[in-house]
Amino acid sequence: MMNVPFRLACGLAWAAMLFPALAGAQLSLSLEQAQTLGVEQAYAMQRARIDVAVAQRDIKELLATGLPQVNASFDVNHFLDIPTQVVPASSFDPTAPEDLVLELAFGTTQSATAGINATQLVFSGSYLVGVKAAKVLADAKNLAVDATEVETRRLVADAYVTALAASANVETLDRALALVTTSEQELRALAEEGLVETVDADQLTLTRQTLAQQLQTARLQADLTKKLLLFQCGLGVDESVTLTDDLATLTSVAVSDAVSANLNLDANPALEEQRRYLALAELDVLNRRAEGLPQVAAFYSNSAQTFRDAEFPVLADQANWYPSQIVGLSVNMPIWTSFGGRQRVEKAKLAVLTAESGLAQMESAARLEFDNARATFLDAQAVLANATEQRDLANRILTRIELGHKEGVRSSFELNTAQNQLLEAEGNLIGAQLAWLTAQQRLIASNPRP
Repeated sequence: MMNVPFRLACGLAWAAMLFPALAGAQLSLSLEQAQTLGVEQAYAMQRARIDVAVAQRDIKELLATGLPQVNASFDVNHFLDIPTQVVPASSFDPTAPEDLVLELAFGTTQSATAGINATQLVFSGSYLVGVKAAKVLADAKNLAVDATEVETRRLVADAYVTALAASANVETLDRALALVTTSEQELRALAEEGLVETVDADQLTLTRQTLAQQLQTARLQADLTKKLLLFQCGLGVDESVTLTDDLATLTSVAVSDAVSANLNLDANPALEEQRRYLALAELDVLNRRAEGLPQVAAFYSNSAQTFRDAEFPVLADQANWYPSQIVGLSVNMPIWTSFGGRQRVEKAKLAVLTAESGLAQMESAARLEFDNARATFLDAQAVLANATEQRDLANRILTRIELGHKEGVRSSFELNTAQNQLLEAEGNLIGAQLAWLTAQQRLIASNPRP
């Protein structure tokens, strides 16, 4: 497997070549480019890749515990008081009274011990199960990267289309404000000539002021949605970005395959990850059972000691070192745990049942989410078609009324009404396009590998 930091470095280098604007002041992104950039640099993706690297290190660390372990030791002791031993005096003098004891102090004031100890695990059921569990966990972390990628693509797409909708809303409100301002000026001129009531002009003034405030708010929202997109892509939120796609282009893409495809639960990354955790729970049962097997380890120890009195350095050249070597096997096996081991096994079996229940719940939730996402998308598709038709109809109405207005057979009021109808229809279309794109990404995320 490719080293994760190396793979990340290659990905960043590729992203730099794909998006040369990153190095400049202006960043231009299409939806596909934004999603690719998010997969490479999003914060969630960075953490997922780090988790994979940690899992790989855990495998190597666990494997190392079953390989030879060598330790060196060096101890220096200085006895402030040499230990005193009490022995019966009769041990040295048979004629001495039986209750007489002698106080003897043996040893030197200083001693040093240097040694090397080596151990090798020969057999451990828990170790074998642990290595397999570590590999299964690493697989789960790899699948978590895939699941995070699916979610990251959806979040980036949602942020991208929201930013497009916010920009389109600004354009619509800007046109509406321009139309209302023109109508207000015309009506105000007529009111000054006494042809209409001034209240009519005042009403348009209120409308213009409301639209001006809405336009200001919409511009702030458009700026914030772009910052959200940059955040989802893992970039600085103060970057200047231009979106190269538009709502009309994105909503013209056919997605019949996503609608007609069957749900594939076997290739769903999130479910595959949960299946790995179920496998870990099953391995934990084996581990608890393996705790009842003997654990065998071989060891070797080589040490040497020296003893000196206080007036001589401990490590003086004339000091004698007394060697000691030990080689052997250590066998450790539980005999009776008062059924504690059995309880641990049964507890691990309950954890397996919990994991199985969680997997079944996730599978049911995945089916429900797919059905709901497909139904939502089909509804959004119908709403989009209706909104497009209404926009086209409003556009045709305005064209006819503009022609009649130029010929003097249509009033300014009718022209203003038709213009407002078209603006309202365009606003509805923007909302329908946003809903369609959001539903599309949700449908794709619910069945990422059909």
